[in-house]
Formats: sequence, structure tokens, C-alpha cells
Amino acid sequence: MFAQLDELEARLSAAGPWLMGKAFTEADIRLFVTLVRFDAAYHGLFKTNLRRIADYPALSAYLARVLDVPGVRGTVSIDHIKRGYYSIKRLNPTGIVPLGPDLPGLDPVARRLEEAA
Repeated sequence: MFAQLDELEARLSAAGPWLMGKAFTEADIRLFVTLVRFDAAYHGLFKTNLRRIADYPALSAYLARVLDVPGVRGTVSIDHIKRGYYSIKRLNPTGIVPLGPDLPGLDPVARRLEEAA
């Protein structure tokens, strides 16, 4: 997994702004749904904790670009993602849902405050 993330980091650093260069494609959407869940759910629950997406500058910038595509940000609920993944009893028998991580730009309270300003 991390070898692939490293490869994506290098690709987006060199070519960007999207996976296929200048065109936003289905591949971007498919990558986005993984990246947006990674730090909030996969990192802790699936123990894929070698690095976070936040530790990859190009992937983080890419994630922000996709979130800035009109209509995308409103489809993301980090709380829903965490509650969904952390409710899987065989993976999380205690049912404890972490408060974090702090994901700038994805916190719904901060987002509502930004939109109101």
C-alpha cells in the first residue's frame, strides 16, 4: 500500500494536477474516496499507520483540489466515515470511535463557520 502511495506522491508531484495530467477523470474520483477515508479510518482501524495522507505533500494538495471541485466537499462526512468503519464489530469489538484525527478542511463545525463568514 505504501509503495503505491509513494508512487502516487511522485506522479502527482511531477505531472499533476490530476492523475492523468490536466483532465479530471473517473480515476481521480476513485482515488479520492480512498484518500479521504485514509487518515480518519484506515490509518487507525486497519493499522495502516506507517504514514498518513497528511504526511504526503502532493497527495494532500491533490485531496484539497478534489475537495474544491464544486459539489464534492458537501458529499464528505468524516463523522459518518468514522462511525461506519468503527462500527464493524470484528474490527472494533469495543465500538470506540476516535475523536481525531483533526482533518483541516473536513471538520464539519469548522466548515460551517467558514461558509458563514
